[in-house]
Amino acid sequence: MSTLTICTTCADGQGLALLEAVENEALARDGTVPVRGQACMAACAQSCTAALQGAGKHSYLFGQLTPDAACVDALLTVAAEHAEPGDGLLAWSRRPERLKRSVLGRLPPLG
Repeated sequence: MSTLTICTTCADGQGLALLEAVENEALARDGTVPVRGQACMAACAQSCTAALQGAGKHSYLFGQLTPDAACVDALLTVAAEHAEPGDGLLAWSRRPERLKRSVLGRLPPLG
């Protein structure tokens, strides 16, 4: 199981707007990846930020995100890919163009 977490305090309300846009689109798509908000993910200089995490999977932190349709679509696309069976490694070639240069960090799975 993967979870998409979006910083709610980024960029004077833009983080909250991104969370709401992603939640609304996930509902419209009958998305299966949980989406949640988190106050301050400590990457303020790279806001807006979002993270993908899952047990036994690589974790990702994305930055320089915006609450527009392209970004929302890209986040939901990688969240669905991350949720697929496996270690959650998001291959460069399969990432949406919008997120190819937005990765601030990738952490290996624990264990």
